[in-house]
Amino acid sequence: RLRSAHLDGFFSLRLGGDVLNKSFGKMGASQSVEMPGKVKVTYFDMNGGRGQPIRLALAMGGINFEDERFKFPQFNGFKEKAPMGSFPTMEIDGYVFCQTAAMLRYCGKLANLYPTDAIAALKVDMMIDCLMEINDGIQPTIFEKDENKKKEMRATLNTEKLPKLLGNIEKCLNRDSSEYTVGDKPTIADILIYCQNHWISCGILDGIDKDLSSKYPKFQGIAKKMDKHPKIKEWNEKTSFKSCFDE
Repeated sequence: RLRSAHLDGFFSLRLGGDVLNKSFGKMGASQSVEMPGKVKVTYFDMNGGRGQPIRLALAMGGINFEDERFKFPQFNGFKEKAPMGSFPTMEIDGYVFCQTAAMLRYCGKLANLYPTDAIAALKVDMMIDCLMEINDGIQPTIFEKDENKKKEMRATLNTEKLPKLLGNIEKCLNRDSSEYTVGDKPTIADILIYCQNHWISCGILDGIDKDLSSKYPKFQGIAKKMDKHPKIKEWNEKTSFKSCFDE
């Protein structure tokens, strides 16, 4: 049997595009998630990478957390504390969790940045998985030690892989007329767009065109909106983070 909570979404799908967009935009006033007593996020001492969207989601939700950072040479010392030997991790009332997307969804629920509507949540999840493919493309080029091979990998990334990924993401975003990924309010998917745009555009990746994302206006436009969000601006100032949109 379909639960009554799902019936509204089912009938909305039959009523046309306008109602469908409204269904996608439902964020719900309450996620019914119990607030933890203590949260600690552990990641490299950098304002980027996989740990940044988790920090920003908590900051946007006004949720207090310990922002534990370590230098790259300290990695082996911290590695033993990580369930899968990688970071970020999140400690919640003494229990350590891992896996970026899973932790980001949890933070989204705490901060009311994740939809309660099943279809809207599916759309956010879809976009998160699409955006994480950017990490999958960039990461091998970071760890490649052969400089000539690294240059070749970055060239392919810049002219083929990233344009294809961003083009498909842009296509997904343009299927709806919403201001953000889902509806007129930001979600964790939009936070991740902001973080991925910065990684591509900040100039830290040699061989990657800093203006690449300008070819994808909705993707970059969402990133610009997130950059102006008061809570994100507050966090950036607190952590001395320089946005790629700063003049």
